[in-house]
Amino acid sequence: MPEIVCPTLADILASDECMENLAGLGSVVYVGVKGDLSAPMTATDNNYATPTFASGKGLYRFDCKEESQKYAFSSLGRRKGYEITGTLVLEAVNKATAKVLRAMNNLDLFLIFKDNDGSSLIVYDPVRKMEADSGGIAGDTGDTPDSDRQITLEYKLSPVAYPMYYVTEPTTGGWDSLLASAEGD
Repeated sequence: MPEIVCPTLADILASDECMENLAGLGSVVYVGVKGDLSAPMTATDNNYATPTFASGKGLYRFDCKEESQKYAFSSLGRRKGYEITGTLVLEAVNKATAKVLRAMNNLDLFLIFKDNDGSSLIVYDPVRKMEADSGGIAGDTGDTPDSDRQITLEYKLSPVAYPMYYVTEPTTGGWDSLLASAEGD
């Protein structure tokens, strides 16, 4: 668990916010199984170190629906921390996704989202489980030709100390270099 120090305030000035603040996240989400880590990830404040995996293990890449991923947070009240919600949308409802959804519903997972500024947000805690509430994984085949055939996965993690957690991307090869399917390449 990250070492927590007493919070401090700092100025947030309009003059320091001169860059775009683009909404939304990329269409790629990386999913990891906490049990596949060689050791729990460690953090300094709200930034986790790059994950390391046991031999033959790694991340799984999900190419999701454009303009549909979201990392949200809300306060649980004074001195009670935050709840983080990670949402991803898959544009496939088929036999393959059915098998993956069973794993997504039952395993102890974490999610990594690429943000617009090049940083990576993570839904992870070394001791708490990220879970999909009842109805948190939902989809349908659609009923008309113009319907969306998709699956929405919404995971919650709480309580945590910070509203947003980041993770350091590998310096060589990016997140794809940690894919379970790339192990041994």
